[in-house]
Amino acid sequence: MRSEENFALFSPMKDSNDEYEDTEIAEKSPNGRYIRYNEVLGREFGATSKIAYKGFDVGDGMEVTWNKLRVNDLSKAAEQVEERLNTLLKPLRHKNIIKSYSTWVDHETGSINVITESFTSGNLREFRKKHRSVDVVAIKNWARQILQGLCYLHTHDPPIIHGDLTCGNIFINGNTGEVKIGGLGLKEEENNPSVDLYAFGICMLELVSSASECLKIEEGHKGNKVDTRILLEKVKDIQVRQFIEKCLVPASYIMGSSSVEELLKHPFLEKNRTSLAMDMVKEADCHPVSVMEFKALNERNEFRLTGERRDGNSASLVLRIADLCGRRRVTNIEFEFCVDTDTTISVAGEMVQELGLPMEDVTLIVELMDNLIIKLVPCWMPSFARFNGVKRSYVDPIFGF
Repeated sequence: MRSEENFALFSPMKDSNDEYEDTEIAEKSPNGRYIRYNEVLGREFGATSKIAYKGFDVGDGMEVTWNKLRVNDLSKAAEQVEERLNTLLKPLRHKNIIKSYSTWVDHETGSINVITESFTSGNLREFRKKHRSVDVVAIKNWARQILQGLCYLHTHDPPIIHGDLTCGNIFINGNTGEVKIGGLGLKEEENNPSVDLYAFGICMLELVSSASECLKIEEGHKGNKVDTRILLEKVKDIQVRQFIEKCLVPASYIMGSSSVEELLKHPFLEKNRTSLAMDMVKEADCHPVSVMEFKALNERNEFRLTGERRDGNSASLVLRIADLCGRRRVTNIEFEFCVDTDTTISVAGEMVQELGLPMEDVTLIVELMDNLIIKLVPCWMPSFARFNGVKRSYVDPIFGF
């Protein structure tokens, strides 16, 4: 338990090589427990602007983050914000929520100071920009943690709504992959949890998008409207796109929106779910169509599906199944797929039945085929859309039907 007693600094003999000397201490908390240095860790701008500085807790002898907030009208809002932050943040204890230690208003500088735990790898936006190549497995892990944090907030009575969730205030420990939600209490209280789910969908879209697309999303958080439909078109993995679409239901459509619990149960986030990876395999330059390969694995087998488009509306496919359970048996199945008459569900069902595979492998093979064929034949409609009663031959790249 942290006490609010006053602290006196113990200063050892100075060394000329010290990284931080007393002259580099920019500020101290009123009780002397916290020190702020001039090193800036991050900035967020908006109705409430925030600059995060490197800080130190002299009581526990550990680094903290000193957040300095500025609101548009301090005289009216400061006391309410301080009360809200202290009431809201201090009792919160969850592995995916940033811990808050102390809050106070500095009327001389016109700022609100919030001391939180330190996450040295910074926010998820900057971390993602730094690491361009991230596997979908890692993104799933981040998504689960963010949703678990939101679930903790939303199951309070009354529910706690973040209201300003962005990749800029989700923080990550780069050594462990641990993710925590910060920035709570900075926005006027919302009463609709779907506001957070929509924001989470935007975060997911940012994490799976390219660096240039991330800039558009970041601009959207600053008040410029971003057309999510255009960005969703570029998410080619069907399951990823479906997951994000479930989040991006406008907050006003309360009956149509998902809950955090529902999203946590989504197939995309299942820990034993197959991870699909795609590689473009180049052939000789004279070939007009590239061979494509998707691969996936479960606890029993590794599946590799390769294919190329033939003349007309057919594709030539090869499914390679490699046994991972000690027998090291490899099976290759060559077959033609006609996009006008065949469905991936029927073909996968026959294949599983003939080979004596478990029925759960049908879903895995269907996903492989859907992902590959929609790459080869962009106007083809995947099986999930057909069985949802859609009657047209074009698959909408945004909503999947």
